[in-house]
Amino acid sequence: MTIGWILLSLMIALCALGVVLARSPISSAISLLIGFVGVAILYLALKAEFVAAVQILVYAGGILVLYLFGIMLTDNEALRLTRQTHLQAWPVFVLILVLFLAVGHKLYHSDYTPQQPDSLLMVTDQSQVQALQDRLAQEAAAARHATNPQRVARVLYGDYLYPFEAASVLLLVAVLGAVFLAKKEV
Repeated sequence: MTIGWILLSLMIALCALGVVLARSPISSAISLLIGFVGVAILYLALKAEFVAAVQILVYAGGILVLYLFGIMLTDNEALRLTRQTHLQAWPVFVLILVLFLAVGHKLYHSDYTPQQPDSLLMVTDQSQVQALQDRLAQEAAAARHATNPQRVARVLYGDYLYPFEAASVLLLVAVLGAVFLAKKEV
């Protein structure tokens, strides 16, 4: 199973490099599509079917279509006539490699030990132990019967509400900026 994860991750990383390094915009779009599908397969392997479906519908469907519209609406002849040099590409590649290795080193040498809930530490008599076991059994049964979208919604709108809202505000600002820039040119 680990070899499968490594191969799939390697395929996704190669597709990401293909998006950036491809000479043809269409080849770049195909690499992007394969990368999106690879990420969806990772979600399926993690038993997150809802997130995998959203990945396919939103990213592989919507974002890729926007990318292709951008390719079709740009003047490809003008892009072919001008030689583009990216002098910042190698320093950025080295920086990304250093950051990737630093994060990988930190993850490899970290110790993720599960912590006991505070409620287990406050138990003093047998009736509290039984009540705690009953409550944990009910929570486990509720978690087993919850569907994948319910679990995703509980985590997304519970634990990660503020990052979710920050991302939505950031996307709104990006859309408003794109409309403003497009309106200036027309």
